[in-house]
Amino acid sequence: MAAAPEFHLPLAPADLLRDGGPGRYTVRDVLLVSELPPALAAFRAASRARGALAVLEHFDCVYSVLQ
Repeated sequence: MAAAPEFHLPLAPADLLRDGGPGRYTVRDVLLVSELPPALAAFRAASRARGALAVLEHFDCVYSVLQ
């Protein structure tokens, strides 16, 4: 039986901007305000199609909104 993947919550939002190693989520690009409308439209469409998994696929967009 395969080991369950580990999920590590960062202690601070800035920790998401640093590479935490293999299997860790990080922010590749913090989007500019002008880049958000099309990114949010893509996230909205993905969330309708994939549900909560869309957050993982569009993590940079979500982080940028919260930033």
